[in-house]
Amino acid sequence: MAVSTERKESAPPAAEEVADAGIRISDAATRAGVSARTLRYYEELGLLSPSLYTAGGERRYTVDDLAHLGRILELREVLGMNLDEIREFLSLETRLDELRATYRATKGATTKKARAEQKATLQEALVLNESLAKQISAKLERMDGFRAKLVSDALRCKELLAELE
Repeated sequence: MAVSTERKESAPPAAEEVADAGIRISDAATRAGVSARTLRYYEELGLLSPSLYTAGGERRYTVDDLAHLGRILELREVLGMNLDEIREFLSLETRLDELRATYRATKGATTKKARAEQKATLQEALVLNESLAKQISAKLERMDGFRAKLVSDALRCKELLAELE
């Protein structure tokens, strides 16, 4: 699919432009609050791939690409995950999406074989969900420990200030 590479000097593209032809790497980076280099790096690591390219090979990002980028940034910024952890986390989420689709496709089936497949699908989903929850719990425990140290240090500062008065 050929996409016009004509540069517009106006505001970032509207949502309908993103849906139709995607947006340039610089516009996607601006929207996400990261550099274009970051997007290229995420592509090198296999975390994010633009869905579209112009005839000249220029990257174009779609609404889905931007949502995926938002998820990467959320995992990095909110949970403090490193890029390897993000890759693993996203991989497990992708597998869960596949399992969800598989389960929904066989949901109404009542044969013994179909029910066995449903059970296997649900068992795998359970293991993956528990794994993701465990990863989040480990991060939260580390954050709680860090917060407790800061609270303790702040309390000690208050005590020392009180002694000085």
